Amino acid sequence: MRTPLRLDDVRFADGSVAHVVLTATNEPAPEAEVFAAMVVLRDVRGWCAVTWSPRRGEWGPPGGWREQGESVTECVVREVAEEVGLDLDPATLVPVGHEQFEPVTRTGRWPRDGGYMQLYAAEWPAVGDELVAREDDAHDPQWVEPQEFEARAGQQFWWPLVAAGLGG
Repeated sequence: MRTPLRLDDVRFADGSVAHVVLTATNEPAPEAEVFAAMVVLRDVRGWCAVTWSPRRGEWGPPGGWREQGESVTECVVREVAEEVGLDLDPATLVPVGHEQFEPVTRTGRWPRDGGYMQLYAAEWPAVGDELVAREDDAHDPQWVEPQEFEARAGQQFWWPLVAAGLGG
């Protein structure tokens, strides 16, 4: 995915709807407009850390909402610690793209005027250390091969961006 991909009327688990623009780029989204961040985290074998989101009802990479006063990279590091139990070095984070949300309904969790979800890629410097969720907003974290990740999440609207982060 080299050019932005616009997806109109994406419906979310909470019933909200937004237009979403997926952009694969190494240029980060404007920091002040980023409300969430995720990371395609791979170990030295190339396996991916994935986690189950009970709220969204789907498998995905670790990540989540920014907290007040937190930088985008601090958000990713905290979310990785909470969702998969690893202490990620922020220096390993490489921006690979973002999702830009344009709300259609006013019921979504994103900011009223929309904003961005920043996607990073990072390598974990070991072979599949044990993953343990420290918070209850993510369940059953696992290391899986990229093909298995695609089998679990390839139908999600955001998959083309994650695939770009995987080098596909």
